[in-house]
Amino acid sequence: MLSFNVAQLLKEGVGAFRHYHLSGELLEIDENNPGPVSVEGEISFIRTPRGILAQGHASLALVQTCRRCLELLTSQTVLQIEEEYIPSIDIETGATLPLTDEDEPELVIDAHHILDVTEVLRQLAVVALLTPALCKSDCKGLCPVCGANLNYETCTCSPAHLDPRLAALAALLGDRDTE
Repeated sequence: MLSFNVAQLLKEGVGAFRHYHLSGELLEIDENNPGPVSVEGEISFIRTPRGILAQGHASLALVQTCRRCLELLTSQTVLQIEEEYIPSIDIETGATLPLTDEDEPELVIDAHHILDVTEVLRQLAVVALLTPALCKSDCKGLCPVCGANLNYETCTCSPAHLDPRLAALAALLGDRDTE
């Protein structure tokens, strides 16, 4: 469950809290993770003067591309959530509450007092994917000339295909080999 009815918590005083188990699925994280991606974790809701503070963690397995060899790999990721959700309806009167331009739509508790953490977790997963991953610590990557995956095959490219901008450096290194 990634959405929670918080009507009772909104009726309580500042500092009241609830603790829940997170369990659900995320969709459309990125092209490698179209979903469903299973999410498990823990979350606490704390009543604040303006709304409800959600704090917790969720773990999920994300498919990423190795930054050296471009192979796909699956990595276990833990997301930390800490966001304040704002009610859209007054719990006592049922009147619509004013929202400011700074209130993000994914952080608004809906008219039925449902607090949904799905979009925030999806956004956190997208950000987690920005951290480059390695398939293994000693990944050899790709040959810059032929594109061969050096983890699986030996490249037969000649050093003569050296980048011309590095020719002067190669000449200096070549002189060292003859000494």
